[in-house]
Amino acid sequence: MSSRNTETKPGTETYRSLRIRPTHDPLDPSTVESHFRRLHRLKRSTEPESKWKQLFSREQPITIEWLLVTSGQTDAPLEYHISIDSPDESDIQALTHLCRGLFPNTYEIEQIDRDPLETLTTPSPEHDDSIDEIPDVVGIEFYGVAERREDWQTRLTPFSTFEEETQTRLPLTAIVETLSTSTLPMAYQVLLHPYRDWRADALDRRYRLEHGRETMADRFVDDWFGPTTTEQQPNRSETLHEQAHHRDPAIRQRLTDLEHKDAQRSFILNARAIAIAVATSPDKTNSETATGENKNHNREQPDALGTIRELQTALESVSGLHYQIRGVEKTGDDAQNLLETIQSRSVCEPTYDRIATRLPWTENTSQGIIADPTEAPAFCLIDATALTAEGTRGLSTTPKERTALAQPPTAQLTHYRENGLTIGHPVTQDGTPEETPIALPPSLQSLHVAWFGKTGSGKSTSLINGILDNHDATDGADILIDPKGDGMSESYLLSHYARFGTLDNVYYFDCAQTLPALSFFDIRQQLEDGIDRTSAVEDVVEHYIEILTGIMGRERFERAVRSPDIIRYLLKTQFDPVHGKDVFSHRDLQALTAQFQKAQEPPTVSDKELQLMLDGVAANSKRSFTELLQGVANRIEKIPLDKRLGMIFNNTPTPGTSDPYFDLRSILDKDAVVIIDTGGLRPESQRAMTLLILSTLWSALRRRTQQQTENAELPLVNLYIEEAAHLGGSTLLSELLSQSRSFGLSITLAMQFPAQLRHADPRAYAEVINNVSTVVAGNVSVDTDLAQRFATEAIDTTEVSNRLRALQRGEWMVRLPAKFGNPEPQPFLVTSAALPTGHPDGLTPLTSAQETGFKTALDTVYDRTRLNYGLDLSRADMRTSIEQDTQQTKLTHTDEAKEPQPTEKTETTEDIRLNSALPYTTHLPEPIDYDPEIHALVCETCQNRYDPTAQGMRFALMCCNQLSNISRDDIPICDISLKLSRKERRQSPFTDAQLRLLQVVYTAHQRHYDPKTEYDPLYDSMKLLEEYVGISPEERDELVDTKHLTVDCTYPHKLYTVTSKGRKAIKIGHREGIAYGHTQGDLNESTLHIIMVELGRRYIEETYVNDRDSPVTEALSYYEVKNGDAKSRLDAVGIDKNENIIITLEAERSNHDSRRAVPSDYDKMATHEPEAAIWVVKNRDGAHNVLSALNEPLEGDPRVDKTYSPTSPPSMFMIDEPGFTDMLTLQQLQKMIPQTKYFDNQDPKV
Repeated sequence: MSSRNTETKPGTETYRSLRIRPTHDPLDPSTVESHFRRLHRLKRSTEPESKWKQLFSREQPITIEWLLVTSGQTDAPLEYHISIDSPDESDIQALTHLCRGLFPNTYEIEQIDRDPLETLTTPSPEHDDSIDEIPDVVGIEFYGVAERREDWQTRLTPFSTFEEETQTRLPLTAIVETLSTSTLPMAYQVLLHPYRDWRADALDRRYRLEHGRETMADRFVDDWFGPTTTEQQPNRSETLHEQAHHRDPAIRQRLTDLEHKDAQRSFILNARAIAIAVATSPDKTNSETATGENKNHNREQPDALGTIRELQTALESVSGLHYQIRGVEKTGDDAQNLLETIQSRSVCEPTYDRIATRLPWTENTSQGIIADPTEAPAFCLIDATALTAEGTRGLSTTPKERTALAQPPTAQLTHYRENGLTIGHPVTQDGTPEETPIALPPSLQSLHVAWFGKTGSGKSTSLINGILDNHDATDGADILIDPKGDGMSESYLLSHYARFGTLDNVYYFDCAQTLPALSFFDIRQQLEDGIDRTSAVEDVVEHYIEILTGIMGRERFERAVRSPDIIRYLLKTQFDPVHGKDVFSHRDLQALTAQFQKAQEPPTVSDKELQLMLDGVAANSKRSFTELLQGVANRIEKIPLDKRLGMIFNNTPTPGTSDPYFDLRSILDKDAVVIIDTGGLRPESQRAMTLLILSTLWSALRRRTQQQTENAELPLVNLYIEEAAHLGGSTLLSELLSQSRSFGLSITLAMQFPAQLRHADPRAYAEVINNVSTVVAGNVSVDTDLAQRFATEAIDTTEVSNRLRALQRGEWMVRLPAKFGNPEPQPFLVTSAALPTGHPDGLTPLTSAQETGFKTALDTVYDRTRLNYGLDLSRADMRTSIEQDTQQTKLTHTDEAKEPQPTEKTETTEDIRLNSALPYTTHLPEPIDYDPEIHALVCETCQNRYDPTAQGMRFALMCCNQLSNISRDDIPICDISLKLSRKERRQSPFTDAQLRLLQVVYTAHQRHYDPKTEYDPLYDSMKLLEEYVGISPEERDELVDTKHLTVDCTYPHKLYTVTSKGRKAIKIGHREGIAYGHTQGDLNESTLHIIMVELGRRYIEETYVNDRDSPVTEALSYYEVKNGDAKSRLDAVGIDKNENIIITLEAERSNHDSRRAVPSDYDKMATHEPEAAIWVVKNRDGAHNVLSALNEPLEGDPRVDKTYSPTSPPSMFMIDEPGFTDMLTLQQLQKMIPQTKYFDNQDPKV
């Protein structure tokens, strides 16, 4: 066998290949053909050393290898490679450039420095105990079979034929399918080596075909029996080619093939495949002692031969009419030799013209196949569009949406190679990240940045890298607001210390412990810096309104239309230049509101227009005025309700003293890092804290701009907001985005996806989508506007959406701005930069010595921030759990510790604590403390002790405190009255917390708690009861899931009902309080129904009993009436002095029996012919359910004919029927019937 050996052995260090990852973009036949012609011209770039050798040396053509290889492992994909037999770097680069032109732009091409054929390395028995004989090797070698000895010159099937015919798959499709599903190591190899120029041979062959001298027989007949007369000569007007066409179709076809085959640029092509099955014995010890027959029987023999035979006919479709491709099976020694040939990459020369082929009946076959640039691609190219499903999976073809985008021109990217906010490493056309990252330069950062990525996408770690590099590149402050609480702040501090070796310029506020000592209601420094008073006051006022809106939610905050305006009036009153102050506390604002509400006398101000507006408020009727001011009080009290916010808003530091004060203005121009970590706060508090920081930053930036000298360049301030979507609905954010560029502020917003802002704040959403110039997006949900932001002429919105959804963790699509007058780069892909040094999850964490230094530096940061710039929460009575309270008490009384009490005492203490909510509550009014050791309430001001009961709580509150400053929600219930013995509790399947909740819900259901100071189910959410008894959400959910507790409603407030199973668990017989009987209630009545009935009764009392013109003298609930021998009960009635029913009321809970129950209740009310028949329902849906049941009852005629749209509010119902005159919702009743005010009478006995 004549062959060329490339001398590249498997595993050698010099072997390099290009791994190709196809995509679903089709191959272009004309491009393929032209690039295979270029492959033919590839030459080695290595030149001989001496001039003499250069003179006589010839160009050395390169052998190209195409390889499909699989290890047979299910988790390893099928690999597709191309390589050459030259280790020279310039040759590898030439091949790379050629492949980039050959394949579509979306194909990924990666250089691999290992030999893919290592997969075929076969272990030997002497090196592997699990193998007891030589592996089973089988193969297929493809031969060219010429019908005549020179028919190798005729055509094979061109590659373009397979691409143009939609019903025909490429030959490699079957090979890819087989290798993809194989569990054996397999390889398919094609070697291409440039063949000599055989145009002279083609001309000679053409002459012989045209003159009928192709075969020896043709020549013998022509020489001995050819024409001799002129008459027998052929017609000279016909060409020899035409005559040959007329004589024999086979000759005509051969002549056509010779005409189209490229004799100048043909390849020697070798194609072969191999499969290896390692024969192993499942039990080697047993197999050694078994007979030969049993040994062979026990051996597991993979069907390598059956697998390889699937490839035998894979290339038959490439055959031509006279030149066939045939697969020949190789086993035994032939297979071993074939394996060595594949591994040595030996090129077998064509052998059609050997002596044997001249003998009769000898087939013209050769391992060396001759193929030109139109034919060779059919042996080695894969078109993913034609692959089967198995082939696609096996080859792991890159989906279109996962392909790399074309990079912007190098000249454009050069502008982003400087220091700045690091974005990531640009991804090349082959999906390989470049070594040099790109960054947003400081000159473009004031155009703002939006960074989108779902949880776990690497957004936070990318921001850490960006902040570190940007801190190095800019001179102003870097401010990070981190609400995630996932350790991002700590990771940044570690990385900052590792990078800079110090934390001296870091301000770290962990808001769970230390709050920034801001002074909110303070315009002193703004006035000093030249900002006019009106602007300063307006900013503070509007920002305060914004913060309240953020805490309550816009809809709830604006529900009382007049309240926001009155709050504005009162704030401007406090800032009045004559009668007000330049700085005040939130407590002062509350006192002013309370005074105004009490006296109904407007405060005096110097602004006449403001005075008129205040007078207008005071001119309302007493009831209207009270409601207006109560709406104001309800809103502003949300600040002190959160003790953290209360501390900040009440902070009024005195200049020149040691009062802690964090002045952002003094920080802005420093090369400092400010971290506001709000991860330990509730979502509402996080939002309020962030808005507070934004407001303070706004004022500081305005002061800085006011102080700026002409032409002076301000240091760039960078603000980074993580999870910025929680600011949705904030106009303050929108204003900062639209106006802060003039302040020298860059804002980086990080969130999961921009649509989080759309519904909450369309303006902020529009700002992010349209006015934020740098957009970095990872895998995000579908967002059409975001997709349009990235869309270009080359990729439309749909393709952008698909690409965004396909991005993996750490991958980003980037849209960058450009300097004025320069074109913006087209969107492209980047990967995240590596984790910085010092990051706890990175490859280079701090050393032990660095950790020691870091801990010392961090302690210094904590202390410096807390003492000079923070409000220490440990100074306030901030408690979150009874465990913390108990631990604090033990620490306080260490010297007074005593020996444990006897068992009887311990049991008594445990019983007391279980019967009280005080050890478990997360609510206590600020002036009251609970001492668990003595089980008593303590007044913090005078240290007087009071009983741990509701009455004791009243006495404690009246001791030394101003009752107007106390939030009712902070006054917990005291008694639980759980009637279970210690043994019964231990035997119960429920935790003590679950038993406590069942008991207090039942007690509230029975309305045993004082509605003035403890709990009123008509208005108070039972979420408060959960907080009072210290139960976890999981424990509560278990009670609901096991049907011991039912959820009646969540709006307008949450209500539970203890079921019969729940009452059984706490040993309640359900015969107490509102349990059953005339004017008493119904068995198994829900809490929701109870409060609907009671509010309905109060409505009758307020509307009719208190009306002197009404005959109604008394309002009763659960009123029993007789109709002959039958009895029925109305939920509530209004009766006159003769006990005649004047008003009837039914509270209706919608259920599956509404169409029967509702008409029955209607008839029951209509029987008494009342002046008003009132229905009370939970909400609008309940109202329409009642109306629907009366329109279409299950039995009898319709009671009401009128119908209304399901969107119509019940207040629009205009119905006047005997059993239906009014419809009221629970929320309407709550608004109409004012809640019982606590401490209406200052006597604590009340």
